[in-house]
Amino acid sequence: MKIKPECAVCITRQVVDAVKEITSDEKERFKLIHEGMKKINEVYGEFIVPAFMGTSVHRHLKAVSYNNDPYKNLKESANEFAIKYLKEEEALLEDIDPLKRLKNKIKLSIAGNVIDFGPYGTDIDVTEKVKNTVSGTLKIDFSSELFDDLKKSKQIFYICDNAGEIIFDRVLIEELKKYVNVVVSVKGMPILNDATYNDAVIAGIDKITRVITSGTDVIGTKFEESSSEFIEEFNKSDIIIAKGMGNYESLTEYEENPVFLNDKENKTPKLKVPIYYIFKAKCPPIAKNVGVNEGDNILLKKSISKV
Repeated sequence: MKIKPECAVCITRQVVDAVKEITSDEKERFKLIHEGMKKINEVYGEFIVPAFMGTSVHRHLKAVSYNNDPYKNLKESANEFAIKYLKEEEALLEDIDPLKRLKNKIKLSIAGNVIDFGPYGTDIDVTEKVKNTVSGTLKIDFSSELFDDLKKSKQIFYICDNAGEIIFDRVLIEELKKYVNVVVSVKGMPILNDATYNDAVIAGIDKITRVITSGTDVIGTKFEESSSEFIEEFNKSDIIIAKGMGNYESLTEYEENPVFLNDKENKTPKLKVPIYYIFKAKCPPIAKNVGVNEGDNILLKKSISKV
């Protein structure tokens, strides 16, 4: 998915939010925001992927501020909130019918997707958004197709999104593991509020399945920068699950323009596998691209070539 003109508002606000987390010194804030705006001016343009633009800007802020993890405190708060909420609500997700149970846990994982300081900012009412999502519906619902695919597959590659959200992901991953092996991927280094290996440990995912990292701090997924381990597990899997808008923005670019990391000379057609995008449409450009309203819950099935 390519950028839309109004994405400039979101990335500018992200710069201000990140700088507020980096320092309380007003002079330093002016300096860092100026640096961030310079970087936006450099990379903003009609042919860039929003997630990749965000990556460039947030990498620059990390470098010029000498702060490798500006969202560290917010990520810790998000994890704490998710753990507390899950203890109170997890029992309500169970259902005798396996398809309904799967759908409940997909909605919970989408509820975790609202704990996102990228599109929403750092002053959101997380509790209300989570409750509304869990009790809501899937505007695009491919849960039956996912349920059927599970029965004929051996492995899922589950690409995580944010801290906090990853706590809720664990519940869905446990459900998926009743049918298939699941390999989970998180970021190799901090970027925005994206989940890293430490967040996977806090969520307890390392106790139930294998967790790897992308080897990079790209927002979303960029195969050209991903670790060999990431590529290997992606290619071994029968189903891909991609959480969050960043993964939707980036991976949809590869649907029509596959990369040929292991076959650069011949560029032979690669086997396609189903990819399920799980997210909340949190901004007008994404909603319009998917064909839904802002705020709708999405479980979308598409296909993507192996790399």
